[in-house]
Amino acid sequence: MPKLLASLRRWALLTLFVPVLAGCTSQPTPAANTPPPPPLPTTAPEFIDGPTLAPAWTYTAGGPINATPLPAGELVLAAPVGGPLLALDAAGGQLRWQYQPDGKLWERALASDGRLAFVGEAGAKLTALNLADGSVVWQRELGINAQMAPLVAGDTLLVPTTFAGPGIEVKPDGHAKLFALATADGSERWSFETENYILQTPYQHGDVVYVGGSYRDPAIDSDEGGPMRLYALSAGDGAQRWVYESEDGFMKAVYANDDVVAYIAYQDFANGVDARSGQLRWRKDTGNWVPSLAGAEDAVYFSSANTVVHALNTHTGEPFWTYNIAGETFNYGLGKPVRVGDSVLLLSQRGDIISLNAADGALQWRYKTGIVGSRDGLSVAGKRVFIGDSDGNVSAFASP
Repeated sequence: MPKLLASLRRWALLTLFVPVLAGCTSQPTPAANTPPPPPLPTTAPEFIDGPTLAPAWTYTAGGPINATPLPAGELVLAAPVGGPLLALDAAGGQLRWQYQPDGKLWERALASDGRLAFVGEAGAKLTALNLADGSVVWQRELGINAQMAPLVAGDTLLVPTTFAGPGIEVKPDGHAKLFALATADGSERWSFETENYILQTPYQHGDVVYVGGSYRDPAIDSDEGGPMRLYALSAGDGAQRWVYESEDGFMKAVYANDDVVAYIAYQDFANGVDARSGQLRWRKDTGNWVPSLAGAEDAVYFSSANTVVHALNTHTGEPFWTYNIAGETFNYGLGKPVRVGDSVLLLSQRGDIISLNAADGALQWRYKTGIVGSRDGLSVAGKRVFIGDSDGNVSAFASP
């Protein structure tokens, strides 16, 4: 039990700061004989023009912002530690409404479908709010706390739960559930009880939901990582299709396509599991700690704490390209990279917004925000980029 608590504390600290040395070059390194990832169709004609990017507004939230601000329609949502959920005007930064329950909000457990906002609360509650005015539309008692972001999949909300996390009693023998709720009224469509004590935000591809997290096994003694399970479930009824086990430690993010389920966990490896059989296909050393990953089509993108940004082929695990962030020491990428059209955007630890060509990793532009102290990555909506920081500010940057 003491080793489990120490492991959880190390994971929490690593998400805030990792001392590593920056690299010395900023040129992308293409992989030999590996074709570039296919371009993503652009969902809107708007794009961010780096040379004209400029500060749009800053809102002081009154507490550290641990999670990336969430764009939701004409709003951007942010929850400072210990404070209310804030709904800010995406264009001007004005406060539209705020929600403060009697208990505490879990600031990372936030999602939206463009009509409602969903947020986890202390006491194992999940609340849906009207984006128009912040009024409560429905509230559901789950019986288990939800501290990670739910996933909106059409008209279904997939809610991961946990028996370990800040502000709750650690129960390593607890069986966390994944709930599938109707977004409209919170009614349960199905739930799946895992043998993990904590679940990360799930990912759905087609008719399969993938969700993973950590479990306790006294027979496994590991200071770097620990036992974890990744489940593949039917999106229709939650029936288990397969389960994959490893000693990679707490899962940070998962992405899937027709062929492979890729994930990053505590250990410094990116992993690819066969989407049909649940067998490990490939495993790649990331070179250092990785905060998260994101995927698009046949590529996954992540940034290592040695300042190297990676694009891997999901089928083989081989690199499409790598890019080394040059400049100041410790200037590694935070959170998830964001794929927008033919670009990959990320926020560096020293506050640089970096845009890379998704096909070859070439630098498109780099913008210094002056923000040092962000604890997560950036979000993008149209021509705007949103960033939260440890000083309690939510900032927006926009191009004309």
